[in-house]
Amino acid sequence: MKIVKSTFALLVAAGCCSTPHIAQAYQLTREEADVRLIGSIPAICLPQKARRPFPVSYVMMMESHALQAGRWAIELKDGADPMKLRPGNCISYGSMPDGYQHDPAEGGRENSPLSLNTIYYFRMVRRIPILWYMPTAIYEATFCLKEDTDGTVSIQKESACPDSSR
Repeated sequence: MKIVKSTFALLVAAGCCSTPHIAQAYQLTREEADVRLIGSIPAICLPQKARRPFPVSYVMMMESHALQAGRWAIELKDGADPMKLRPGNCISYGSMPDGYQHDPAEGGRENSPLSLNTIYYFRMVRRIPILWYMPTAIYEATFCLKEDTDGTVSIQKESACPDSSR
Protein backbone atom coordinates (compact mmCIF):
# COMPACT_ATOMS: atom_id res chain seq x y z
CA MET A 1 0.00 0.00 0.00
CA LYS A 2 2.89 2.34 0.78
CA ILE A 3 4.27 1.81 -2.76
CA VAL A 4 0.88 2.70 -4.28
CA LYS A 5 0.69 5.94 -2.25
CA SER A 6 4.26 6.89 -3.18
CA THR A 7 3.62 6.16 -6.85
CA PHE A 8 0.40 8.19 -6.78
CA ALA A 9 2.17 11.14 -5.09
CA LEU A 10 4.91 11.01 -7.72
CA LEU A 11 2.35 11.01 -10.57
CA VAL A 12 0.49 13.97 -9.05
CA ALA A 13 3.74 15.92 -8.64
CA ALA A 14 4.78 15.17 -12.22
CA GLY A 15 1.35 16.24 -13.51
CA CYS A 16 1.51 19.54 -11.61
CA CYS A 17 4.96 20.33 -12.99
CA SER A 18 3.95 19.60 -16.57
CA THR A 19 0.54 21.32 -16.49
CA PRO A 20 1.74 24.76 -17.75
CA HIS A 21 3.35 23.09 -20.77
CA ILE A 22 0.17 21.18 -21.54
CA ALA A 23 -2.04 24.26 -21.06
CA GLN A 24 -0.09 26.23 -23.65
CA ALA A 25 -1.30 23.80 -26.29
CA TYR A 26 -4.96 24.77 -25.77
CA GLN A 27 -6.56 27.55 -27.78
CA LEU A 28 -7.53 30.59 -25.74
CA THR A 29 -11.28 30.98 -25.27
CA ARG A 30 -12.85 33.83 -27.28
CA GLU A 31 -16.20 35.50 -26.73
CA GLU A 32 -18.13 38.34 -28.32
CA ALA A 33 -17.53 41.74 -26.71
CA ASP A 34 -20.06 44.54 -26.62
CA VAL A 35 -19.14 47.67 -28.58
CA ARG A 36 -20.84 50.98 -27.90
CA LEU A 37 -20.28 54.66 -28.43
CA ILE A 38 -19.16 56.65 -25.39
CA GLY A 39 -19.52 60.23 -26.47
CA SER A 40 -18.70 59.73 -30.12
CA ILE A 41 -15.86 57.25 -29.50
CA PRO A 42 -16.20 53.46 -29.94
CA ALA A 43 -15.50 51.45 -26.79
CA ILE A 44 -15.03 47.73 -26.22
CA CYS A 45 -17.08 46.55 -23.25
CA LEU A 46 -17.22 43.48 -21.07
CA PRO A 47 -20.69 41.98 -21.66
CA GLN A 48 -23.24 42.33 -18.84
CA LYS A 49 -23.52 38.52 -18.78
CA ALA A 50 -19.79 38.08 -17.93
CA ARG A 51 -19.38 36.14 -14.71
CA ARG A 52 -16.30 37.85 -13.30
CA PRO A 53 -14.03 40.87 -13.71
CA PHE A 54 -11.64 40.78 -16.66
CA PRO A 55 -7.98 41.79 -15.96
CA VAL A 56 -7.02 43.55 -19.21
CA SER A 57 -3.45 43.22 -20.48
CA TYR A 58 -3.89 44.33 -24.11
CA VAL A 59 -6.44 46.25 -26.19
CA MET A 60 -6.28 46.62 -29.96
CA MET A 61 -8.46 48.08 -32.70
CA MET A 62 -7.73 48.04 -36.42
CA GLU A 63 -9.42 48.21 -39.76
CA SER A 64 -10.72 44.71 -40.36
CA HIS A 65 -9.37 44.25 -43.89
CA ALA A 66 -6.08 46.12 -43.48
CA LEU A 67 -2.95 44.24 -42.46
CA GLN A 68 -1.43 46.82 -40.13
CA ALA A 69 -2.74 50.18 -41.36
CA GLY A 70 -4.94 52.07 -38.95
CA ARG A 71 -3.99 49.86 -35.99
CA TRP A 72 -4.14 51.21 -32.44
CA ALA A 73 -3.02 49.15 -29.45
CA ILE A 74 -2.21 49.59 -25.78
CA GLU A 75 -0.62 47.11 -23.41
CA LEU A 76 -0.02 46.77 -19.71
CA LYS A 77 3.35 48.15 -18.58
CA ASP A 78 5.77 45.72 -16.95
CA GLY A 79 5.06 45.50 -13.22
CA ALA A 80 1.75 47.39 -13.43
CA ASP A 81 -1.50 45.96 -12.11
CA PRO A 82 -4.10 45.33 -14.81
CA MET A 83 -7.34 47.25 -14.90
CA LYS A 84 -10.13 44.82 -14.01
CA LEU A 85 -13.19 45.54 -16.09
CA ARG A 86 -16.45 44.56 -14.44
CA PRO A 87 -19.45 43.42 -16.49
CA GLY A 88 -20.73 46.39 -18.52
CA ASN A 89 -17.49 48.42 -18.12
CA CYS A 90 -15.61 49.63 -21.22
CA ILE A 91 -12.30 50.88 -22.60
CA SER A 92 -12.61 53.58 -25.26
CA TYR A 93 -10.59 53.71 -28.46
CA GLY A 94 -7.68 56.09 -27.99
CA SER A 95 -7.78 56.04 -24.19
CA MET A 96 -4.69 55.47 -22.05
CA PRO A 97 -5.58 54.07 -18.61
CA ASP A 98 -2.99 54.36 -15.82
CA GLY A 99 -0.40 51.58 -16.03
CA TYR A 100 -0.71 51.14 -19.82
CA GLN A 101 1.39 52.27 -22.77
CA HIS A 102 1.07 52.26 -26.54
CA ASP A 103 2.19 48.88 -27.85
CA PRO A 104 5.90 49.35 -28.71
CA ALA A 105 5.49 46.93 -31.63
CA GLU A 106 3.16 49.53 -33.15
CA GLY A 107 5.79 52.26 -32.82
CA GLY A 108 3.80 54.06 -30.11
CA ARG A 109 1.19 55.07 -32.69
CA GLU A 110 -1.55 57.39 -31.50
CA ASN A 111 -5.17 56.83 -32.51
CA SER A 112 -6.11 57.87 -36.03
CA PRO A 113 -9.50 59.23 -37.15
CA LEU A 114 -12.18 56.62 -37.82
CA SER A 115 -14.26 56.49 -40.99
CA LEU A 116 -17.93 55.79 -41.55
CA ASN A 117 -18.82 52.50 -43.27
CA THR A 118 -15.39 51.00 -42.57
CA ILE A 119 -15.23 47.65 -40.80
CA TYR A 120 -13.16 47.63 -37.60
CA TYR A 121 -11.98 44.79 -35.38
CA PHE A 122 -11.75 45.41 -31.61
CA ARG A 123 -10.01 42.99 -29.24
CA MET A 124 -9.07 42.86 -25.57
CA VAL A 125 -6.94 40.16 -24.01
CA ARG A 126 -6.79 39.18 -20.36
CA ARG A 127 -3.74 38.84 -18.21
CA ILE A 128 -3.35 35.12 -17.49
CA PRO A 129 -1.07 34.58 -14.49
CA ILE A 130 -2.01 30.91 -14.19
CA LEU A 131 -2.16 29.22 -17.59
CA TRP A 132 -4.11 26.12 -16.63
CA TYR A 133 -7.09 28.17 -15.43
CA MET A 134 -8.49 29.90 -18.50
CA PRO A 135 -11.92 31.42 -18.35
CA THR A 136 -12.53 33.71 -21.32
CA ALA A 137 -9.13 34.96 -22.45
CA ILE A 138 -10.16 37.19 -25.37
CA TYR A 139 -13.17 39.39 -26.03
CA GLU A 140 -13.53 40.59 -29.61
CA ALA A 141 -16.02 42.30 -31.89
CA THR A 142 -16.25 43.43 -35.51
CA PHE A 143 -18.31 46.53 -36.26
CA CYS A 144 -18.63 49.68 -38.34
CA LEU A 145 -19.82 53.22 -37.77
CA LYS A 146 -22.88 54.20 -39.78
CA GLU A 147 -24.65 57.49 -40.14
CA ASP A 148 -28.36 57.11 -39.52
CA THR A 149 -30.99 58.97 -41.56
CA ASP A 150 -31.25 61.64 -38.84
CA GLY A 151 -27.47 62.28 -39.04
CA THR A 152 -26.48 60.53 -35.83
CA VAL A 153 -23.65 58.00 -35.87
CA SER A 154 -24.27 54.50 -34.54
CA ILE A 155 -22.40 51.23 -34.08
CA GLN A 156 -23.47 48.35 -36.34
CA LYS A 157 -22.43 44.69 -36.24
CA GLU A 158 -20.28 43.56 -39.16
CA SER A 159 -23.16 41.90 -41.05
CA ALA A 160 -24.98 45.28 -41.26
CA CYS A 161 -21.89 47.06 -42.60
CA PRO A 162 -21.29 47.87 -46.24
CA ASP A 163 -18.71 45.60 -47.86
CA SER A 164 -18.93 43.01 -45.05
CA SER A 165 -18.70 40.18 -47.59
CA ARG A 166 -14.96 40.65 -48.20
